[in-house]
Amino acid sequence: MQHVETLGPDSTAAPRSERVPRKPRPRRPFTPLVLLGLATAAFLVTCVVEAWFGRSRAAAAWIGVPGFGSSTLLALAGSVSGLANLWRGQNVMRGPLGPLLNCAFGLLGLAMAAFGALTTLFATVGFARGRQLRRFGRVLLPPVTDGADWVDEALELDGVTHAPPGVGEQWRENGRTEHASVASFARLTLDLMALGAPPALVASANQDALDEIRHTEACFALAFALDGRRESPGPFPEAQRVHTLSRVRGVALAELAVLSLVDGALHEGVSARVIAKLARRAQHPKIIALLKQIAADEGRHAAHGWDVVEWCLEQGGLPVAHALAGAVRVLPERMHSSLPECAVNGGWEAWGIHGEALERDEYAAARADVVERVARLVTATRAA
Repeated sequence: MQHVETLGPDSTAAPRSERVPRKPRPRRPFTPLVLLGLATAAFLVTCVVEAWFGRSRAAAAWIGVPGFGSSTLLALAGSVSGLANLWRGQNVMRGPLGPLLNCAFGLLGLAMAAFGALTTLFATVGFARGRQLRRFGRVLLPPVTDGADWVDEALELDGVTHAPPGVGEQWRENGRTEHASVASFARLTLDLMALGAPPALVASANQDALDEIRHTEACFALAFALDGRRESPGPFPEAQRVHTLSRVRGVALAELAVLSLVDGALHEGVSARVIAKLARRAQHPKIIALLKQIAADEGRHAAHGWDVVEWCLEQGGLPVAHALAGAVRVLPERMHSSLPECAVNGGWEAWGIHGEALERDEYAAARADVVERVARLVTATRAA
C-alpha cells in the first residue's frame, strides 16, 4: 500500500525552483596561514638536512639554495596573500582582531622572506681570505694566462738562487684572489652608491680596489722572481655575473651588512693577521717589505668593512641588527683554505706562504673579535 503524505489546510509545497537557497557561510581565508606554515616547515627541514649533510661547501650550496629559496618564496606568497585579504576585507577571524591578524601575517611573511634570503646567502658563501666574488657559493677567480701585463720584472730577489718548487705558483694563486678582490670592491662601490652611502664609504671602497691592484701586481711579480714564469690574470667575464642586492632597501642593507661583516671585517681581518705574522717569519728583506705593506692595507680594508657594517646598522636599525646576530651564529668554527701539501705544516712560511696552524690560530682570534663586537653593536641598537 502506497503511503501518501497529507498536508494541512494552510500548508503549501513550494516548487524546488522557487525555494530560497541557503546563504553559504563565508569562508575564512586561511591561505596566508597555510603558506607561512609551509614556509616554516620548508625552512626547518632544510636546516635539519644542512646540519646532517652540509659539511662540504658543495652540499651546503645544493641543499641551501632550493630549500631556503623555496621557504623564502612561500613566505613571500603568504605575505602577499595576507595583505591582499586585508585589502579585500577578508579577515582570518571575525571581530576587530581580523585585520590585525592579516597585517601580522603579511609582516611575518616579509620578515621570513628577508631571513630566508640571508640564510640562502650564507648557505652559498664560499670561504676564502679577503673580499671575493661568489656565484652559487663558488668563489670566482680569474684564469692565469701567458703574458707580463701584471708582472713588474724589476722586482729581483738578491741572493736567492732557488726556491722550493711550487712557491711561485702559490704566489700566483694569491695574486688571483687579489685580482678578484678588485672586482669585488668595484661591486661594493656600486652597492654603496645604490643605497645612498656617504662619500667617505665610496672613497674607501675605491681606494681599497686600487690597493688590490697593487697587491695583484706584487704577487705576480714575486712569482716571476721565484720561478721565472711570465704569467698574468686573464680575462674575467664572470665578474659581471655575480649576486646583486635586493631591490627592497631594508633587505639590501641587511645583505650588505652581512657581506661586509664576513668578507670585510672577518676575512680581511684574518688576512691582515696572517700576513703580519708571516712578515716576522719571512727571511728575504723584499718579501718582508711586501708582506708588511699588504698586511697594513688588509688591516685598513677590515676597518672599512666595519664602517660599512655600522652604516648599514644605522640606516636599517633592528632588522639589520637581527641579521648580524644571526650571521655570527653560523660563522664556521674553522677556516678551510686550499693549501699545497708542502705548505700545510708551515714549511713555506719563510717564503711568505702561511701554514695550517697559523691560519687556524689567527682565524680563531679574528672570529672571537667579530663575535664580541657584533654583540656590542646589536645590544646598543636594541637599547636605542
